[in-house]
Amino acid sequence: MSDMTVYEFQPLWLTLDQVGPFQSTRYEIDFTDENDQPCNIFLLMSENGRGKTTVLECIALLMRQLGEEQPDRFGQEDLDRGRGRVQLDVLSRVFWQGRDHRIVLSLLAGKIGEETFLKVWDDVDLKRYGAEEWHRTGYRQQARGRLQEIGRHDDLVQDLRHTLIDSSDATPEGFANATLSLPTALLFPAYRDIPPLSDLEERPIVQPEHWGYRTVQEFAAHGTHWTASLDNLLVWLKWLDNGSYESAVSTVNSTVFAKSPDKFLAAEIRRVPPEAVVRSSGRAHRLDRLSSGEKNLTQLFLRIGAHSTRNTWVLVDELDVHLHVRWQHKALKLMKELVRKQPGTTVIASTHSIEILEAFPTDIREEGLTKGGWIIEEDLR
Repeated sequence: MSDMTVYEFQPLWLTLDQVGPFQSTRYEIDFTDENDQPCNIFLLMSENGRGKTTVLECIALLMRQLGEEQPDRFGQEDLDRGRGRVQLDVLSRVFWQGRDHRIVLSLLAGKIGEETFLKVWDDVDLKRYGAEEWHRTGYRQQARGRLQEIGRHDDLVQDLRHTLIDSSDATPEGFANATLSLPTALLFPAYRDIPPLSDLEERPIVQPEHWGYRTVQEFAAHGTHWTASLDNLLVWLKWLDNGSYESAVSTVNSTVFAKSPDKFLAAEIRRVPPEAVVRSSGRAHRLDRLSSGEKNLTQLFLRIGAHSTRNTWVLVDELDVHLHVRWQHKALKLMKELVRKQPGTTVIASTHSIEILEAFPTDIREEGLTKGGWIIEEDLR
């Protein structure tokens, strides 16, 4: 295996065929702007039931299998039944075998033929995006319960996959300290609650469930067990005693509670039971006592800070859910600030909020942002 460094990893196109609501015709989503530049903040819009969640889940699925040794299933009903297929095309710059390679990497899954792909990249297409080579990786449905690897004879692809697989569980150096360059995707469901933990449950100081590098981190809609909780994450960061907890506190207080001087995440951790403390007008309470909007943003920014690399895709289903109009604008503003502060981060968020759309004109330039959007219409054309 050759040493490999990933410098850039940005989504270009997603093609879906016979997956979820996208059954009648092949459907493409373009993640670039009018100048063919990959967007670093992108809104996916439609009414409910049109496929926004399917799009985000398929992106996460393809990233997950990129870091798996030999998956036995896709984890998506239409793909596992042998009907559907998906392809995500990524613009990447990697250092490999002594030089930089600017490539289009196609991540594939489903009913893909040996040389039949949903989107074929020729020299003209590659040049359009400043790429030199086209590489493919993924899995095709060979028989029920058997997946065959695509790109198994491509040395660059194999070195990339082995680099990602071998780096699985690599320990982050600290909160909001994205030193690892390997790509990752963070998938947030629409339901981003912080439920109360059972008082009967033991709470040892133990490594959090999502700790360590993965090509994708998929956060469950809700959970009450200790190892997956934000309280456990914060207790763990405090126990590390390397400044990570202080960084986490600063992140939450500068985003979620920025305009609430009398409300903040405290610098101390409650010892019995071990948990984070929020102080509000002199009183102390738990994270699960926050408002639904505060929980939403706390989940987002604690997880992003804990799991980001220098090439991170933040996938947020229904960015506006549980948020008042004023907080919807706040959420969008915070995502813009995130992208500006962390180059290499790409935010893809779904919404059906008119207020967010009005605050996101793609034809008006904003420093540090490459904006884009897509509307999934009823006739899927």
